[in-house]
Amino acid sequence: MGRRIGQAIRANLFIALSGDLGAGKTTFTKGLAAGLGLSATVTSPTFTLVNEYRQERGFQARRLVHADVYRLEGGSAAELDGIGYGDLLDDLEADESFGLLVLVVEWADRLGSLLPAQRLAITSRLDEEAADFRIFALHAFGPNATALLQELAQEQV
Repeated sequence: MGRRIGQAIRANLFIALSGDLGAGKTTFTKGLAAGLGLSATVTSPTFTLVNEYRQERGFQARRLVHADVYRLEGGSAAELDGIGYGDLLDDLEADESFGLLVLVVEWADRLGSLLPAQRLAITSRLDEEAADFRIFALHAFGPNATALLQELAQEQV
């Protein structure tokens, strides 16, 4: 699913990932990176807090920023400033002539009111009947995320 979403992203996007430990958040992000055409090895940012992956291709440049706020104390604004969160949100609003930016935040539910209004919210959980499967719920907030989900729905028809 991450790969399909990555292939369908057409505009800068904030992806808010939520779910229990082992629910597939980092694995989803690995697929997302592949779908964006990034060849880098995606790793969990649990201890580094932020990992960034780039593919420079002129106006088709791709940038994936993968953050994990699990270890932050309640997602305070000061802590988030320390990892450049405000700057990343500004970059999302910037002109896309510099390429595509996707900001993925694991444990995004900890951000509360600091979540951007426009985002794709994805909640994952373990399938109780099949340990190797995950169940994802996707909710669009704003035009970019809504357009993305509509495009994915059209693929299903």
